[in-house]
Amino acid sequence: MAIDGKEGCPCTNNTGTLASLSERYCKLPTGDDGIYLTLGGSCVPFSYGSSRCAVHDLLYDPRCKVDAAGENDIPAYCVKRFCYVDLATCKRESRERVYRSSYFPFESEVDLFYSYSTCNSTADDWFAVEDDIVGSRALGGISIDANIPTYTLPMLYKRDPSSGEIQSAPGSEYYDDNVPYDGVYLHYTKKIVEISNGDIRNLTFTHRSKASGDLHPSSSFTAAVQDLKDGLVDMAVGPFWITGQRLKMTSFTVPIVYDQTFLVIPRPGTKDPLNDQMKKVLAPLSIGLWVLVLAIIVFAALLSVWFSDRSELTMNQNSRRMGLQRNTPKKRRRKIVYARLALDSFLEKGLFFCSAGVEQDERASLPNKLLLFGFGFFILISVSAYVANLAAFLTLSTTDSVKTMAGAIAAGMTICAHPAIKAELEVAWPDAKFYFHEKGREFPGVLEDYDAGRCRVMAIGYEDTSMDKVFLDKVCERDLVYTNSPIAEIPIAFPIRSDLASGFSFWMYQGERYHKTSIQTAKDEYTQEIACDVHFSEGDTETSDYDEITVRNFFLPIMFFFAFAVLAVILQIVHLNNVKKGKRSLVGRRSSLNLVTDSPKQDSFVTQMKRRASGGEIGTGSKEEEAEEEEQGQVPETALIRLKEDQSRGGLYYLMLLLDTML
Repeated sequence: MAIDGKEGCPCTNNTGTLASLSERYCKLPTGDDGIYLTLGGSCVPFSYGSSRCAVHDLLYDPRCKVDAAGENDIPAYCVKRFCYVDLATCKRESRERVYRSSYFPFESEVDLFYSYSTCNSTADDWFAVEDDIVGSRALGGISIDANIPTYTLPMLYKRDPSSGEIQSAPGSEYYDDNVPYDGVYLHYTKKIVEISNGDIRNLTFTHRSKASGDLHPSSSFTAAVQDLKDGLVDMAVGPFWITGQRLKMTSFTVPIVYDQTFLVIPRPGTKDPLNDQMKKVLAPLSIGLWVLVLAIIVFAALLSVWFSDRSELTMNQNSRRMGLQRNTPKKRRRKIVYARLALDSFLEKGLFFCSAGVEQDERASLPNKLLLFGFGFFILISVSAYVANLAAFLTLSTTDSVKTMAGAIAAGMTICAHPAIKAELEVAWPDAKFYFHEKGREFPGVLEDYDAGRCRVMAIGYEDTSMDKVFLDKVCERDLVYTNSPIAEIPIAFPIRSDLASGFSFWMYQGERYHKTSIQTAKDEYTQEIACDVHFSEGDTETSDYDEITVRNFFLPIMFFFAFAVLAVILQIVHLNNVKKGKRSLVGRRSSLNLVTDSPKQDSFVTQMKRRASGGEIGTGSKEEEAEEEEQGQVPETALIRLKEDQSRGGLYYLMLLLDTML
């Protein structure tokens, strides 16, 4: 066994170096001078670890002493050989593992290096206990001043000095440092101080400055970080998001937890505003398809007017050609009648669509029947598709479409969110429509924005609010739920001075690894009873096949009917008023395709036919005679024209008549 280390990495004599550390001097049991390796720890001679491979800890470490009865078990590291070595030589001449001694901090400028492998041993057992023995070097017994940003129940709060009641919002007591803070994060940091075993001598809590609050009105947490940047405190305690803005201001410890921000929506089935009910009626078809339906109705209406107009003119021409109309003065068109007939035709085609059918008119022309045949097929498919989906849409909750962030964006909903994570949310969701109140009161302020109607859903951080009974009770009162759709995941940590970040993080790590101390264990001591279940469940959106369709579901059809009923009543009143005054009323007339104006003295066609049959002159009848003949069911003009045409047409006519009958 090598007693002086292996070739290329020999043991070195560092007696002079240890003897120079007068601030660490102590007395050995023999009365000789020695040095403390740690504050209040082992007192070893100056020759500790020098010149040879030996079980140096077994000789001098109190933890390695065997009691008189020999019953105690000594740690494994006590019997491991090691010695101090020269770093440069071992790195250059050997492959032995070399470590810097943790007994001497970097700022002490004492650089001693040791090796177990050069003594045919291993350092694993020493590493298992090194943190417990030498851990006090992390912060060196420092006292830390920390500020508290605000109250977040039960994370951070104070009690009223007189009544002892928990305060949910900062008052005058917040600025009184004689009133102690309490809460989950206070409990957690105090446990870290205990675990440090004197490395953190004391942790004092205070309030943030009012000036920082004026500088950062949107977030009291960012204001607390500003105090740290300005050198007013050493760290801040609370659930602080690590954001880009805050990282520019200070350092942070290792993350305590990763906070997820969730979409908070009205509980499905509880809030369906009337405007949403109106949208449901139109929901089975897309907006583009509704526009197309309306366009086809208008197009069919205009074509119908045109076809009827041409048919009437053709009929008049045939009558003159067959000698049925003589000495008929030239007629002129009335444009206002076209507008009236176009409106009538549009309403007629709209009625066809709504009633899922077309009216059969045997007197219609062949082009008109072809048009109605195509329009009827369009109605068949459109109405069938609409009706097939309507019942499902009427009973569907409007919030079903916004269970996710993507759904909220697609619906164009405004989302109230915390301004402290504005940059993070806008980068993650560039198409989202967020509302950030620049003078909000943390998440209670976001809820106030929701109540004010500035948004329909919210983005709420779970860590801040998951145990806040006051906030969650308000969520219950409004029938809101946290969805399973995370919007962002942001680490939470303590803002702290850069020179303290590593040391405090070390004790946080030690607490969780060896002492089962974490933010979750601290939460377990602050249980809260919430009035309702604020978490979204898929069962909330399940609808039964037998869900009733209520009056609210029919809000749009009912309002649509009453709107047109009122319009019809108004027009009828106008018509009756005109008639009463002896004025001509176009509103109350029946629709007709007589698109031309006869001269005042022209007889009706029926009267002309009757006079011609009796040998009289055509065109001399009175208006009273015309009305009487029409009421008595005289032969229509179209029938007489067809009778004449039947005598002169052959098979082609009957073929067209067959096609006309089929349509």
